[in-house]
Amino acid sequence: MLSKRAETSALLDSGATENFINHQYAQQLWLPVKRLAIPQKVFNVDSTTNQKGDITFYSDLEVRTGEKRIPMRFFLTELGPQRMILGYPWFAAMQPKIDWAKGWIDYTQLPIVIKTPNAHKSTFVLRLKAMVHGKQQRAVIQNADAS
Repeated sequence: MLSKRAETSALLDSGATENFINHQYAQQLWLPVKRLAIPQKVFNVDSTTNQKGDITFYSDLEVRTGEKRIPMRFFLTELGPQRMILGYPWFAAMQPKIDWAKGWIDYTQLPIVIKTPNAHKSTFVLRLKAMVHGKQQRAVIQNADAS
């Protein structure tokens, strides 16, 4: 089975109420996407409505921070230059050790790995570099076969 790897940045944002992934990026990775029963309003940090409109899709992914693994929901929307935002749910679940003055996450909590639940069928792997105060930290996303 052929695996592919790619790298991207993820914004760690404790003020984001959810975890988000850029809708076009999720399509590019062939992530398994589900439709919300009720669309959710989404607002940008400046209180304007998001250009993509209401959130209608999500993807349930497994997130590993260091050795801790937790299933988490990522909502698909327009994120501007960002491809992924790890928001408050990630902070609450993972309790990351971050030195805010230096802008780095403790090495014991790396790598940050994000993958589909059935990654054993993976045909695409994405390496991420999470941004903490402008400094990149390594992470990985694995995408399962679209079939």
